[in-house]
Amino acid sequence: MNGVPDRRKLVPPHMPDSVLLAHLDGELSRADAENTRAHLETCWSCRRRLSALESSIDNYLDRRAPLQPHFAIDGEQRVRQFRERLARHSAASELTFAEKLRAHWHAVAVGIAAHRRAALASVVAACLMVALFTDVLGTRVSADTVLYRAKASETKQRPLRGQVSRVSLRLDRIQHASGSVQSLGTITILEDPEQSKAYLTSETASGGSEPTLLTSVNDSHAAPHIALLDEDLPPSMAGYLRTQHWLPSVAVEAFRELTSGRGLTSSSVQKEAGSFVLIYPFAEGHISGISEARLRVDRSSFAVMGLSLFLGSVADGIEYRFTPTSISVEPRSVEIARLFAPPDTVKSTHAIAAREPSKVTPLPYAATRASDEEVRLNAALHTSDACLGEEIHVFPMSDGSLLVQGLVDKLERREAIVKALQSADPAVPNQIFLPRELKSGSQLFNLPYQTPEIPVTLHGDAGATLADLSSQRIPLYEQLFQHFSRPNASAEETDRQINAFSNEAVTLARQTFLHAWALKKIDLEFSPGRSAGLSPAAMQELERMRQDHRRWIATISHRQSEMLAQVGATNSQLATATANPLDADSLLRLAREQNDLVRSLFTVSNNAPEVGPNMTKLLSVLRRMGA
Repeated sequence: MNGVPDRRKLVPPHMPDSVLLAHLDGELSRADAENTRAHLETCWSCRRRLSALESSIDNYLDRRAPLQPHFAIDGEQRVRQFRERLARHSAASELTFAEKLRAHWHAVAVGIAAHRRAALASVVAACLMVALFTDVLGTRVSADTVLYRAKASETKQRPLRGQVSRVSLRLDRIQHASGSVQSLGTITILEDPEQSKAYLTSETASGGSEPTLLTSVNDSHAAPHIALLDEDLPPSMAGYLRTQHWLPSVAVEAFRELTSGRGLTSSSVQKEAGSFVLIYPFAEGHISGISEARLRVDRSSFAVMGLSLFLGSVADGIEYRFTPTSISVEPRSVEIARLFAPPDTVKSTHAIAAREPSKVTPLPYAATRASDEEVRLNAALHTSDACLGEEIHVFPMSDGSLLVQGLVDKLERREAIVKALQSADPAVPNQIFLPRELKSGSQLFNLPYQTPEIPVTLHGDAGATLADLSSQRIPLYEQLFQHFSRPNASAEETDRQINAFSNEAVTLARQTFLHAWALKKIDLEFSPGRSAGLSPAAMQELERMRQDHRRWIATISHRQSEMLAQVGATNSQLATATANPLDADSLLRLAREQNDLVRSLFTVSNNAPEVGPNMTKLLSVLRRMGA
């Protein structure tokens, strides 16, 4: 390189004819037009070519003018062309719907043919989207995915430290060939994750039960619980369950243990209304005799809804179906811990607990002060009607905490009460037992207050029963028969009406006493000395509960008075009201008296009462309670 610039590169290039023609027609942008004008001022060659283009255009226009038609002729031709186009448009608008649809699809086909690659790419993309967002059932990946999500759902429900889980399963045997369903019993699993122990209780449909403590969740003693529920269970199936160390459960890990030795790896999923059904077939001729295992999972929450084991064909074989009936998390109480204790230490549990100075024990109401939290718990029990005859109490404990303990007769009732307590305060432990659980070591604390004597008639009495009209008559039978008898009615129908009327009267009397007792219980628990430190809001809540019981007592008393008026009892005194409301002790005394009087008039007893005087006393009592 000599550093001398090339002079040819300093001369701007000449304008092409297209640019010059665009310049003449005014089609260049402002910047290009300025550059072209500047170039023409300095370039003779381009100016000469521009002049040549202008001359060519002038010659073209001069020669074209004689060949142009007359203006009038041109105007008629344009009108004619417009009319032809209008006629074609009118004809096209009269096409049928099928012709229009055919023309539309023809245009679409032409468009697709003109853009074949783009159309093919769009179809492939749509298929991929369908494959991605549609659950392609029948693949193992889909089954494993649902099982993984079910496991994640279980993990969220695992008990925390100091808690245990309680799961109850119902076992049914279904003969698909005949359609018969036989209930074999229930299995209750109480699992303590801290100790990796499980306490199993199986109960047959006939009422027999057997508890078993498993030292680990893989304990081989789990399988006999199924044999206990069904004596006809094939030995091969029970042996396989024992070999797999299967805990009778619908948990995901238990299902994996159950299917790990099935001899196949294939699985599939079926969609049903609101659920996924995971299908795990067993190898043909499997030693267990099981042909298929199915796990049903909820589609929204991925909670396990049930487990089924099939013997033989799914269509006409035998199905053993495990269905969860209740799943709950409970505090690890002393009674539950005693269940998991080794057998040699169970006998000495009471002695050890007696010399443990740090053991938490319930305290009587007289030695404690009431708290706002205690009021909230009692309000929750009041809302769920757990204060009416059920033995459920709020215990103040020696460490300053509270414990709700009691006894109910049904599992559904316990779940409703626990739900109400958790809505009031989820942190407060509760021990709501069933009668059968008291037989396995659970204990109820002594009441923290002295209770008045409750009439035996509220819990049943051998000397007085509800109306049994087959042999004996109730004292008011003649009056009731005269009231309910009709000309065309049979004696049996009249007796049924009398029986229903008498049972309602006895039930209303019992409800009146239960409300009066609940009112008295509030006074016992929240005496003036214990309630001194309560907030105004807590005091208002206690007063609300008191007034609620008083309203029920008055309402039921009026209902009883109306029933007595139907059978001819004089109720003229019922319009008179007492000036001052009765206190809890007076209402409890009157409620006990009206309960005894109602049972003497509407139940069969060995002692024949005086109907007239008893009816007069009952009306007087109802008048005072209904004020």
